[in-house]
Amino acid sequence: MKVLLDLFSFAIPMIILSWILPKKYVLLSQIVITGLFILYKSPISFCVLTFVSFGNFYVLHQSNFRESIKIAISLVFLIFLIFTTKILFSIDKDWIVPLGMSYYSFRNIHYTLEYYKGKIKNEKLLFYLAYNFFLPVFIIGPINRYPDFVKDWQRRRFDNYYFSTGLQRILYGTSKIVILGNYLFTLKAVNFIENIDKNHEWLKTYLETLRFVFNAYFQFAGYSDIAIGLSLLMGYRIVENFNYPFLATNTRDFWAKYHISLSSFCKDYIYTPISSYYRKPLFGIIATMIIIGLWHEISLRYLLWGLLQALGIYISSFFQNKTKSIIMSTLGSLFVINFFALSCIIISHDTLSSALETYKTLFLIH
Repeated sequence: MKVLLDLFSFAIPMIILSWILPKKYVLLSQIVITGLFILYKSPISFCVLTFVSFGNFYVLHQSNFRESIKIAISLVFLIFLIFTTKILFSIDKDWIVPLGMSYYSFRNIHYTLEYYKGKIKNEKLLFYLAYNFFLPVFIIGPINRYPDFVKDWQRRRFDNYYFSTGLQRILYGTSKIVILGNYLFTLKAVNFIENIDKNHEWLKTYLETLRFVFNAYFQFAGYSDIAIGLSLLMGYRIVENFNYPFLATNTRDFWAKYHISLSSFCKDYIYTPISSYYRKPLFGIIATMIIIGLWHEISLRYLLWGLLQALGIYISSFFQNKTKSIIMSTLGSLFVINFFALSCIIISHDTLSSALETYKTLFLIH
């Protein structure tokens, strides 16, 4: 909750200034306020993001290297940064991962790849800094794209619909976090599960498995709603991050609705190139889900989690074109919920051995 209150404390003056300042000062005010927020929450994060922003812009737009060298330097540095930091965190949990680094690293990788495609040319440093230092999406995404950000800025104007919708999304997001996440699935559900008789160990374990997944979902979806709402209040439309994923009838559809900005990023920059090159969609699926897993944490448990997601997507491909009745759709949704919940047991435990014990309980293995 403190992070949420801090976010609102900085976002409110940013929104006010974005409409009362002359337009030529608006982007600068957004950069400064976001920078102050990051500096307040994590000085090391401020230093890292500032270095990444100025360094990447210089390499791509100011240096005299050949285009191929520019791209190589940018991508190698960004990938090295995120992987090194997360590897150090997996080795030592006391290692501090810079706030928001997973998101701004992928945003900058996106920027570099779009530059490579020739879609970004002669950009101004001010726009690039405003894109990197954009407070609503900084903490937990979504991974917004640079061309969309610039287009929104160019056609930005005060809109009553944007404003009312933005307030609604903030209300929905806060409710998901506070009421559903913190109160229902953290406080009440935990107490309910703990009070179940010990003779019903299977039921306790199963309910705890579901509780972990739904709590994570409502927390994450809530912050995404707030990010979208704050952006709308400033005149920007940010990509949706969730679209009722647990109503999906197969795992492929689930990942088209869950963490949409990350899924679409990996689809465009990992799945499509690999699948096209090898002409084997399965290779693209495996590579994509492994990257999504390791993006969260570079560890064996997240590698296995990613492989399980790939397996689920591969299995769902056999049922993609089947005619679905209401009964089959319901069964499909139940499969998606339970498959995803069971796969998340791996990441909900600190060790694989403790996760294995949970699997033994659920599958009645003694």
